[in-house]
Amino acid sequence: MNISFKSFTYDSPLYEESITLRNRILIEAVGRHENCRDFDFPEKDIYISAFDGDTLIGTAIITPLDEDTVQMRQMAVDEVYQGQGVGRAIANEFERVVLKNGYSKVILHAREVAVVFYKALGYETHGEFFYEIEIAHVEMRKDLTRRH
Repeated sequence: MNISFKSFTYDSPLYEESITLRNRILIEAVGRHENCRDFDFPEKDIYISAFDGDTLIGTAIITPLDEDTVQMRQMAVDEVYQGQGVGRAIANEFERVVLKNGYSKVILHAREVAVVFYKALGYETHGEFFYEIEIAHVEMRKDLTRRH
């Protein structure tokens, strides 16, 4: 597998394709039927998608929160590609793009089942578990200027 990445904005044709993947992996897989939502100002977000050839295999959203901090949102990897390093590759590309755009800190809301994955990438839990769309999450943070 040769993973390539594309960064794009909400007005790209890739946007709808990424929503389809996010809905399938993040929403429908847990028995829900609403669509993934983007924040109030999707034009500020940067979307990252991973491809194997022409096939979309994963995606994540960079949402700026302030001059230093972004939120990683809705990371999703196609079921066929899970467990093959695609999530790690997306996280690495995410952090590269974040730094390139002048940000240094990342927060995310990790599902309970993903905490070990993010800890292996250097993210630290912050606070207690809470519920989003009836699924347990915990806030995790990483300062990209610190060596881990």
